Amino acid sequence: MAQEAESPTVQQNAYVLVDYTIKVKETDEVVDTTAEEEAKKAGVFDASRTYEPRLVVIGKGMLLKAVEDELVGMKVGERKMFEIPPEKAFGSRDPAKVRTIPLRRFKDAEGPLRVGSIVNVEGREGVVRTVGSGRVQVDFNHYLAGKTLVCSVEVKSILAEDMDRVKSLIHSRIPDAPVEKFEINLAQPTITIKIPEEALLVPGLQVSKRALAKELKEAVKGLEKVVFVEEYA
Repeated sequence: MAQEAESPTVQQNAYVLVDYTIKVKETDEVVDTTAEEEAKKAGVFDASRTYEPRLVVIGKGMLLKAVEDELVGMKVGERKMFEIPPEKAFGSRDPAKVRTIPLRRFKDAEGPLRVGSIVNVEGREGVVRTVGSGRVQVDFNHYLAGKTLVCSVEVKSILAEDMDRVKSLIHSRIPDAPVEKFEINLAQPTITIKIPEEALLVPGLQVSKRALAKELKEAVKGLEKVVFVEEYA
């Protein structure tokens, strides 16, 4: 009896579709999730966002390095839950990043300052911790600094075929139009992509195309030229 081939596992530089939910361990607050059900359950559902498996290229920093490291070695359909300590997430809290600033510095702020308000001081974003006696205490630490995170992930697919990678990258960069409506012709060393009419007026399309061209050349071995076709009736 022939031995069954082992299922492929996630490796460095692999193109992977994953579902994940990241929470703060101490409070169970959902930091980020690809699952609509989880977002609704946590009260953070955003109707303007599409909840679906996310494309991750292992080693590219698309997710926290600690998450990408855990994905390596996993198989399609495998699930895992793990903790991420502060030093592998958003760092420890730094008391030096908490500053007391005169209230008069905020005279141009929109609306009254309250505890929890987000303010911008000299190009740095911080959170107001206290307001009183003509002074404002602002915390410039990342709001997740010092927090232990809990991440649950599931590998939905490992994209080994060039066309699967191409379609996932297009969808990732131009999600406002169904990827099925893009006409794709991959004939090495050139790929030609005809952009559908509904995507022609997407904000930032030119920036997305430039980024997509670079990513496609990295994803498809031997690809040298990316051609975008736009047709206006």
